[in-house]
Amino acid sequence: TTTSTTTSDTTPTITGSAEAGSTVKIYSGTTLLGSATADGNGAFSVTSSTLSEGSYSITATATDAAGNTSSASSALSITVDTTAPNAPTITTTSTTTSDTTPTITGSAEAGSTLKLYNGTTLLGSATADTNGAFSVTSSTLSDGSYSLTATATDSASNTSSASSALSITVDATAPSAPSSLITTATTTS
Repeated sequence: TTTSTTTSDTTPTITGSAEAGSTVKIYSGTTLLGSATADGNGAFSVTSSTLSEGSYSITATATDAAGNTSSASSALSITVDTTAPNAPTITTTSTTTSDTTPTITGSAEAGSTLKLYNGTTLLGSATADTNGAFSVTSSTLSDGSYSLTATATDSASNTSSASSALSITVDATAPSAPSSLITTATTTS
């Protein structure tokens, strides 16, 4: 059995157990995708022939040394997804903030994992909701200017290109207190 049902791997490896020494064949419908021999413990591992993007229902049969072939296994559903999501869109518009852990919002492919970067430094991550909305709170930033971008990674581990950059300035330092106070009032005697 395999635990991944969505993958970007076009030649996924299917593992499972069968009668020791039997020949295991995996199929999509009636199309043979590959075969292997189960080891002495009955474990097998079959790397599929190349699959194009799409959904597949994978089954396996085992044939013993006497030529007896089992019925097909229960089906394993696999989706091959090799297409990266579109780049996320950052919707935060604030460009100057005193917040040293700013929250950046935007939209991306629903369910994708968003990563927020300053250059190549990862600042935080979040998951886009079912509508594609995301909100990522940055790790602590010191006073300065930053160029933030985001990427989205789908369930098949395909990663988008970076979003357009958001330039922000963090200024959490209060100004100095006023000094040298004088008055222009006239004195009367």
